[in-house]
Amino acid sequence: MRGQKRDSLREARKAKGLTQLELAQLVGVTLEHIKSLEYGRVNPSTQLMFKICNALGSTPQNLFADVVCA
Repeated sequence: MRGQKRDSLREARKAKGLTQLELAQLVGVTLEHIKSLEYGRVNPSTQLMFKICNALGSTPQNLFADVVCA
C-alpha cells in the first residue's frame, strides 16, 4: 500500500541510534530518499531494501511489510 507510513522502519533506525542522514549515507542514497521511504511515498528497490535491512539488522518483512509478499 503506497502512502502508508513505515513506522517500523523509523523505529528500527532510531533503535540503532541513527539519524535519517546517517542511514542514507550508510546505504548510499539521499536524505530525501530515506524520508520518502519512511513516509511511504516511494518503495525501495530490492537491492536498497536489503541494504537497509542489513544496516538495521532486520528483515524486509519487518521493515517493508507493505511491499513484501509473505
